[in-house]
Amino acid sequence: MSAWRSALLFVVTLFLGLACVATAGPYTDSAHGNSATGVSRTDMAAQGYVKGNCAHCHEMHASINGQEPAPASGSPSPAALFADNFSGVTVGPYIQSDNFCFYCHTSFGAVQVEGAITNEPYSNTFGGYNIAEASDILGTFNLSNSYHNLYDVQRFAKNKFSFFKDSSNPCVACHNPHLAKRNKEHPADPTFTAISRPTDHENLWGDDVNERMSNYISYRSPYSFGSTSFYEPDGSTSSDGSLVPDYNAFCLDCHREQVPTTQSVSRNPETPAGFLTAINWSGAGDIHGARARYFQVDGSDSPVFRTNPDLPPGSIIAPYDQIPVQGNYVLSCLDCHEPHGSYFTSSYLLRRVVNGGVVGGSGPPSGQVIHQQDFCQKCHTDNHCGGPNGCFTCHYHGSRDKGCAGPWDGATF
Repeated sequence: MSAWRSALLFVVTLFLGLACVATAGPYTDSAHGNSATGVSRTDMAAQGYVKGNCAHCHEMHASINGQEPAPASGSPSPAALFADNFSGVTVGPYIQSDNFCFYCHTSFGAVQVEGAITNEPYSNTFGGYNIAEASDILGTFNLSNSYHNLYDVQRFAKNKFSFFKDSSNPCVACHNPHLAKRNKEHPADPTFTAISRPTDHENLWGDDVNERMSNYISYRSPYSFGSTSFYEPDGSTSSDGSLVPDYNAFCLDCHREQVPTTQSVSRNPETPAGFLTAINWSGAGDIHGARARYFQVDGSDSPVFRTNPDLPPGSIIAPYDQIPVQGNYVLSCLDCHEPHGSYFTSSYLLRRVVNGGVVGGSGPPSGQVIHQQDFCQKCHTDNHCGGPNGCFTCHYHGSRDKGCAGPWDGATF
């Protein structure tokens, strides 16, 4: 055999080998690569590309039959994508062209053959709430001024995580698009998780049993919407967190540090301007984390109650007053927060539904100002009151008694 034929045979064999690798494995198990439910862009489907094919997101030659398909930027995009990953806009609201993912994850103008991809807020998908203020990711980011700022995510991730590049999409800080699955359709099965920890980008997070909230002995899932018998994330009787990814470890990959922000002002006076407060969820940190509680769940041993016997003691309510979490419950970040954007205008991404109930005083199309007292009363009764918007004055991540009403010296959140 001649040398050139040997070389040609080697190239063909290598190409076929790579082709086989590309058509099997984790990507074809993912939400984007699945042959039944995967991505299918209208322009590429018209050319005969099947669902899940790489060409629905990547245009290796930036053209179809010699023409660059819409959206035509006039120049190649990084990673051979059909559009740039992120526009670099520093604040929302966002438009479709700001983020590559919004071309499909939007209710209007989606480039998918099937049209819009439905992704409701966490309170709906996993909390059981039956009224959705948004039905897609773009819409959730634009519900109010309370959202994960994509510019902040991008600039933090590229300086922190080795896999993240200058041109990377902010969404990939939390999601690996080649691995992410459709957890929304399988809320009771965390092996269908859509997230990857920033410190472990090449693996899904929550699919293994050692990556669940059940690893916190003092975790109890909150009630599902309208129930005191069934629990998140699927409205079943399972309450130990075995169906919930360990969101604490996931979120703290970033939030254990002071994250730069263009959007929010921290309430913590010890946090520098332009940064979010670093969260300590350990036994030396916040009480809603692993720190031991101060008083009994009914508050009967509280100094406030002992010095004011006519004042009803503040208490913890179900399901957090029950064994085995009664001694010291630990919350998941998503028990209180939305991951993408919140209906409320506060900057904390607070959920509309907490522990089975809707936060009072709210409701579309008005009432977007969070009633802090009612939010907290989804898990607490109180024995002192700073007014409907006074709780967060003294109670926030990293808060310590600094002259507030608490008769203790230590964490107040």
